[in-house]
Amino acid sequence: MWDAVVAGAGPAGAAAAQTLARAGVRVLLADAVSPAHKVGEALPGAALRLLQALDFPRPGPEGPHTPIRGTLSAWGSSDLVATDALRDRDGPGWRLDRSGFDASLRAAARGSGAGWRAAGVAAMMRDGSEWTVRLTSAETFKARWLIDATGRRAALARRLGARRLRDARLVACYAVGQAGADRPLSRTLIEAVPNGWWYASRLPSGAPVAGLHVGPDDARRLATDAQAWRAALAGTRHVAERFLPSSFGSLLPPLDAGGSRLDRLTGAGWIACGDAALAFDPVSGQGILAALHGGMMAARAVLGTLAGDCGALTAYGSQMERVRRAYEAQWAEVYRNEQRWPAERFWAGRR
Repeated sequence: MWDAVVAGAGPAGAAAAQTLARAGVRVLLADAVSPAHKVGEALPGAALRLLQALDFPRPGPEGPHTPIRGTLSAWGSSDLVATDALRDRDGPGWRLDRSGFDASLRAAARGSGAGWRAAGVAAMMRDGSEWTVRLTSAETFKARWLIDATGRRAALARRLGARRLRDARLVACYAVGQAGADRPLSRTLIEAVPNGWWYASRLPSGAPVAGLHVGPDDARRLATDAQAWRAALAGTRHVAERFLPSSFGSLLPPLDAGGSRLDRLTGAGWIACGDAALAFDPVSGQGILAALHGGMMAARAVLGTLAGDCGALTAYGSQMERVRRAYEAQWAEVYRNEQRWPAERFWAGRR
């Protein structure tokens, strides 16, 4: 019998498992860990304090992650505005080797006593106060709690009747290029364009990565036409100045990047966290930080409930609602700051 089974071993799931294991709870972390197209992801400097609080490994000069020295942004104007990480009290952010980062968090949770299965949750059935959980490996376990950290799919919560509520639709169309005659870039570059916005940076490997964030109609067109994507990149003022469009080959599968939330985050014996509970538009730059925090808070709610605190789940819901409201205010302000194309469908839909 496990006290909790955590489905999903990304930052949220690992943080939940780590928090429970360090509290002496019998927790199983389960995830098939299929290859994911996660490129160019950044960890803000503020997240290092949270990693330390969770006793997770932190990025450092020894690698494999690389520091981000700041941002260059053409948003609201065609001119670039620079920010410098030296002025941030939390120091530089980090460009992540995402698969390595996630693996290090899983290893830390296992080192704290969490069980591990490289398999997803195939089915679950509740009988009284217990769950019977069957994994895709065909193993079956009993558990008192289920924690859904399966990302935007919210695979468990949706099976249990929760609904995903979407904000304005946003799709990210990314490609990774070949290092070559492009200009050095140690910052994150963001450039708004009439039908969306570009994100560009350099991966820890040195390869350039660029992504165009657009509405679903443009995404359907671009997802099957790498030439059109490269032409769009060539039409930028700043991204194309640093990265050769011809250095980019085929596109990665398009990614759902819009904000969303579940209509309920908890139920009898289950709780959702991370992107399964609240997902953020990447313009916020807070996705991984929020996932780590949400996983930790969900685990604390489970700990409180196991200890007899009947208000722990309600408190968790209130915390996440405050996070959501803060994000909504930030999101609205950021998009309001771009006023150059008010008649364009993409920007009109974010007013």
